Amino acid sequence: MKNLSSPFELIKKAVNLFAKKENVLFLIQIYVPAAFFSVISIGQSYLPDSIKNSTSIWLTAGAAILQILSLLVGVFVTASGILAIGKIVGGGELSIAKTFKTAWKSYWIFLLLSIILTLMYLFGFVLLIVPGLLFVVWFAFAKFINLEKGSGIKESLAKSKELVKGIYWKILGRLIIFGLFVAFVEIILTAIPYGVGSVVSALLGGLFILPTYLLYKEVSA
Repeated sequence: MKNLSSPFELIKKAVNLFAKKENVLFLIQIYVPAAFFSVISIGQSYLPDSIKNSTSIWLTAGAAILQILSLLVGVFVTASGILAIGKIVGGGELSIAKTFKTAWKSYWIFLLLSIILTLMYLFGFVLLIVPGLLFVVWFAFAKFINLEKGSGIKESLAKSKELVKGIYWKILGRLIIFGLFVAFVEIILTAIPYGVGSVVSALLGGLFILPTYLLYKEVSA
């Protein structure tokens, strides 16, 4: 039975790592593209009603394209964020250009894995809460494995499931606490007016991933 740190210890370690000047600057730069689309979203909410309610096919198509781009960029930023966190925890070079380059090489398989995981989670929760929770815990580390080990989709899912074997409830409990931590931070950020809080939230993406990544490193050690 693996001896794991408590969720609060992992969150504390994550915050301390994130708060280091070189780390926070590195991660914020990684998440700037996500923040950019957050700014655009805020700007759209301030458009005149005549534009927001317009039935123009061009405006509708433009909004749809923008939404797709936001999703695609979001996946790329997530991949870059995981790689960046890996460098911070493992002591690698904190290079924005190299991190983006590595993320791009793995982008399409990571995108496909992300789509598959999203569909599995949705399908699981539509059926019942229990299958959904099973999928969330079993495949909690699949994205990390995919990027760090260069594993294929099937292998990443299988390895993640193997890592949580025998410690399902420990992993579930920690993931719940991590989720509450993220929710707490985001609730605080909503108090910042004019949508600034959502932009800050996007820039803090690295902090939100860190506790789960640290748990992954403990489980896979």
